[in-house]
Order: sequence, then C-alpha cells, then structure tokens
Amino acid sequence: MIRRAHADTDVELLDMLEEIDELLDAAEISTLLAKLLDVYDLKSVAYLGVGLTDRPDDGPYLAVTYSPEWIDHYKAEHFVDVDPAIQVGLRRMLPIDWSEFDRHEQTVRRLFGEAGEFGLGRHGISLPVHGRHGDRALVSITSNASTRDWQRLRLAYMRDFQLIALHMHWAIVRLEGNHIADTAALSRRERECLRWIAEGKTHWECATILGIAERTVRCYLESARHKLGAANSTHAVNRAGKASLLSELP
Repeated sequence: MIRRAHADTDVELLDMLEEIDELLDAAEISTLLAKLLDVYDLKSVAYLGVGLTDRPDDGPYLAVTYSPEWIDHYKAEHFVDVDPAIQVGLRRMLPIDWSEFDRHEQTVRRLFGEAGEFGLGRHGISLPVHGRHGDRALVSITSNASTRDWQRLRLAYMRDFQLIALHMHWAIVRLEGNHIADTAALSRRERECLRWIAEGKTHWECATILGIAERTVRCYLESARHKLGAANSTHAVNRAGKASLLSELP
C-alpha cells in the first residue's frame, strides 16, 4: 500500500463504504473485491457467508479473488475441515492475524504451505461478522508485503476492514438473503409513504396526501429503508412489495 496522509485514507474508506452500501446487484460483488485489491494493494480478498437465508438447504455464500486452480485444489483436499481461518475465524468476535494460528498439525502446515505455492500471499487476516439472525460471515485478506511493512500495514487493514467486512455483509444479506422478519415491524406511516412512492408520488405529494411535513415523509422513508435493509427508496418499495407489506393497506 502506498503511504498516504491519514485524511486521504479516511476519505478513501468512506467512499468505499458508500459504494458498498449502494450495491444493487450481487453480480457487482466481484467488481468490488477487485477494487479492494487495487485500493489496498492486497493479494486476495475473500468473503464467506453462512446462514444468510431461512432455507436450511442453502449452502454458504462465497465471493473470492482466488484463482480457480486454488479453489479446485482446496476443495479436492478438503482443506475447509482443517482451515483455521474458517474453523477458528467464524467463532471469533475480533479480527485474527493468521500468524496466530496453531500450525503444529501437519495438515494445517500443508494448507498454508500450498496456499503460498498457489500465490495467496505471505500474510493474512480474517475479520468475522455476526448478524442479527444467526447469520455469520468471514472476510479474509492476504498481502505480499514484507514482514517489516506488514507490522505497520496490518493495523490499518484491521481498522478499515472491520468496517468494510460489516458493510459488505449487510450488502450481501440485503441482496442475497431471505430474512424478512424485521419487515413486519414497519409502522403504518412507513408503509403508507412507501405505497405512495411506489405510485410515483414525490416526497411533497406524499406529504400533502398524508397531511404531514415533507421532512417527516423523508424520515419515514429512511426508517423503512433501514428496517428493510434497502439501498434506497426504490429498493425499499421492491422489498416491501415482495413481503406483501403494501398490499395490507386499505
């Protein structure tokens, strides 16, 4: 990573978080990961999400920048059963540097040795996320920085990627998840505002119809958007419609 002024990195982080929050299609995740590689000068970025839906047969959600060769080899060797980044990382609450993993077991040593041969990077960090519905995620990043540079960079990575991992998980749950339990908590006013927006009304027209201030309409829409895990009002209308929340109104 190029050494930059602290203010510059803060702006860069905020821009990245805003971009993640505005994702409208899961197909954009791969582009996002590629951008993270470039912005943070990383060797790889991987997202693993489990329990993202209410369907018990659904498997984990995976988005990675790993080579297809490493993915095939990892699966063939059943490394998931011994990979401490997953076995330990998913149970953790705080980020973990891969140098902390116990490598006394031969299979674990072989995992990391072969990962290096496939070009995954010399150093790694895993950052866990625990959601509200039992959903969990793990964002792992690797770097080829020198050991000396890594001691400095890892702190910046841990700071930024705790937020990035959280926002990335929220975005993927919003796009790919199926947890709609919170949508029932929409108030009548929130649903009314969404319904009129769905009818093509402006905020001002909505306020006039409902007899409330335009600022209040915006507050209701923002609250509904947050509850629905939506990126914007249009997305909130779409999610509320799929959950049959708008059809309940007279």
